[in-house]
Amino acid sequence: MTRPFSIAFKQKMVERLTGRAAVSAAKLSQETGVRQQNLSRWLIEAGSLPGMVPPIKSAWRVEQKARILADAAALSGEKLRSFLTDKGVSLVEFQRWKSALEDDEKSSVVSSRQIRKLERELQRKEKALAEAAALLVLKKTIQEHLQDEDDDTDGQSEK
Repeated sequence: MTRPFSIAFKQKMVERLTGRAAVSAAKLSQETGVRQQNLSRWLIEAGSLPGMVPPIKSAWRVEQKARILADAAALSGEKLRSFLTDKGVSLVEFQRWKSALEDDEKSSVVSSRQIRKLERELQRKEKALAEAAALLVLKKTIQEHLQDEDDDTDGQSEK
């Protein structure tokens, strides 16, 4: 069952995600116990919360976002704020990009684990199939061999 969170609590979490000492949604999730998906969603929905400035919509290309994220990776606090202001990116928008990147990174890790698991299962099933095929060939060979012996013994008894 999900816990209802107050608007004040959501605002506080969004401020932690976007304030002077901003932290990532993943880190804040570890600190507070609130699911990272909730924090990311609240950040996106921050414009609809009372007292919060709606995020600025822009048409940034993926390459531009990647460059800004890379350049801002080593910055924090006031340096980050001034860098983003120079680039024309709001802190909320920057956090949204960063959260999306972290979500993609986590999903790719999960996907690669799932792929490895499926590959191991496929190898196990291929081995089992090869073993079953070998047993069928062996069974057929034994049946043919026994049938040949029966034919030989029948032929000797008639003589």
